[in-house]
Amino acid sequence: MLSISNLHAAYGKVEVLHGISLEVPKGKVVTLVGSNGAGKTTTMRAISGMLKPRMGTITLGGKDVTGLDSHKIARAGLAHSPEGRRVFATMSVTDNLLLGAFPRFTKARPRGDIAHDLEKALELFPRLKERQTQLAGTLSGGEQQMLAMARAVM
Repeated sequence: MLSISNLHAAYGKVEVLHGISLEVPKGKVVTLVGSNGAGKTTTMRAISGMLKPRMGTITLGGKDVTGLDSHKIARAGLAHSPEGRRVFATMSVTDNLLLGAFPRFTKARPRGDIAHDLEKALELFPRLKERQTQLAGTLSGGEQQMLAMARAVM
């Protein structure tokens, strides 16, 4: 479970988050909805360690991850698929997905069954299954976004 309590975050002197609290139970999907400038991206950056919170707590699986570096939060099990797709254009769809499992190859996270998880990611996004050998840069914008999300799943 991911739990955020009284989270405050800022860019310089401008506070953007003013005490956000939310919970994401294990196995559930929670969405942040709001207009431009409402703090959705800032919330995700603070949760994933890309931005240090000024105040509040973030727990992941019962462990306090508040203020940890993003790579440590990722090792704890949180995946962040930022906007803008950011796929590796000259690599295949499959290679992009396997990069999502990189911490597992290096033993920074439990290895598990990577081949099974790859198949599961491709089942979530069947269009990617059709394009496994295609270079990521030749996918449409929507397909690249699918790839970015599937990579986070890995």
